[in-house]
Amino acid sequence: MKTEFIIKKFEKTLPNNFSVKLIEDIYIKGFLENEKIIKGIFLGSINDLSTTNIVASINFKEIENIISSNEDKFSITTINININKHLFNHKMEEDILSQLPISLDTEASVDRACEFVKQYIKQEAIPFFNYWQDIRNFLPFLETKDNGFIADLFSKDGFYKKVIIWKLCSHPGYEKLIDEMLDIFAEELKESPKDKFLKKDYDKYIKILKILEKTKPLYSWDDSYLIQKQYIR
Repeated sequence: MKTEFIIKKFEKTLPNNFSVKLIEDIYIKGFLENEKIIKGIFLGSINDLSTTNIVASINFKEIENIISSNEDKFSITTINININKHLFNHKMEEDILSQLPISLDTEASVDRACEFVKQYIKQEAIPFFNYWQDIRNFLPFLETKDNGFIADLFSKDGFYKKVIIWKLCSHPGYEKLIDEMLDIFAEELKESPKDKFLKKDYDKYIKILKILEKTKPLYSWDDSYLIQKQYIR
């Protein structure tokens, strides 16, 4: 089955204005980009001609432009839909995902995959995209000091992203937060001065702080930002 045919079929399946791209010449993903975010939907793999999973994700460029400036913007994920299982206590649509993988080696199988994608978009992706529209949507979940939870909330670099969001949203606890982490790094480096991974994390943190020193907040703080929205499916 030709790659061009598969891409065109998926493009017709996705909502208006979405386009389909090959990531790393392997992964099929649908995208919709605006000034602030890139919405993504993982659709399958060209290597094994199959849809093994369908995953909605979002790249918040206001965050990622600071922390992931050298990466391909279409490969970057700030948050994906799987976190919803933990935040909102709901299971993914089992009648869709349980029937994967689907081969993409015939026209009939591609059509079948497209039908599953349509269901997934309606039942899962659209509510996900409707909820996560702004970096301020993260704020109710970032008040915790549980860094394990923060790490799980984001696709990677959770604590750094918390720092960035607090700065961009003028959070009143920003200065205290960055100082506390500097103290933690200082203590850990004192105990393990030859730990290359720890030093790498510290250097990355310092680099982010230097960027943030020159970055103006996007929003003035408002306590209403801490009110969690209802997730509607």
